[in-house]
Amino acid sequence: MKGSASAAVTVVNAFATGKGVAIGIDMWTSARVKVTSGGIEGKILVRGKEVKDYRLVRAVVGLLRELTGGDFGIRFEITSEIPVGKGLKSSSAAANALTEALVKALKLDLEPLQVVRLGVEAAKRAGVTLTGAFDDACASYFGGICITDNTKNELLGRREVEGETVVLMPGESLMTESLRGLDFSVLRPYVEEAFRLALAGEWRKAAVINGLIYGTFLGHDTKPFRVAMSMGAVPGLSGKGPAVFAITDEPERLAEAWEPFGEVEIRKLR
Repeated sequence: MKGSASAAVTVVNAFATGKGVAIGIDMWTSARVKVTSGGIEGKILVRGKEVKDYRLVRAVVGLLRELTGGDFGIRFEITSEIPVGKGLKSSSAAANALTEALVKALKLDLEPLQVVRLGVEAAKRAGVTLTGAFDDACASYFGGICITDNTKNELLGRREVEGETVVLMPGESLMTESLRGLDFSVLRPYVEEAFRLALAGEWRKAAVINGLIYGTFLGHDTKPFRVAMSMGAVPGLSGKGPAVFAITDEPERLAEAWEPFGEVEIRKLR
């Protein structure tokens, strides 16, 4: 059985408040699963390179074993075009795709939000998320702009969005687990303002404010922001970074201007 889910970019990061906003983008992870009599076997390919971190796979299988009372194993293959450690929701996409595939393979009758919540719980158990990343998981699974309360795993609102985004992926990576111990609560008053803007429909303003707040706090290079804004684009920091995205009427022009900072791709919002 097969499952798939996409990358997403951040409008409001939930680290400081537990509430987040994210948008799905057209960059995909797919999972193929076959249920077996025992053991977990398979491979993970990210942009053509094998990754041997199976924590998330084991967590998903463990959760579904608990849910069904079964002692099954799986043979799996995960292929992803989402780079790891850039803030583009690679873990959420993998959790969604694998959970969906395994739920189908086990012939379980679950609602889509139940599948997403299982993936979020698996990501928590695997230690690849700080907040549960329910906003990221919803945007990855459903697409559109998803507004969530991650403390309650509630989807507060969702709407469709169209257009393209330019995505900058600098060479360095930043793994979520490296941020444990940082006190993001000092950002709460400012991030709450960004969240209010997003709730009011002004998600572009929210993305810029959120990106500048978290980007400065985490020590990211803000020059890509300055370049984008000087060209009339609307930039944001995706997740913990270092990936930056921007909404613009001239994606090719911005992509060229961002080339000195890292790998650049133009992707559709979904």
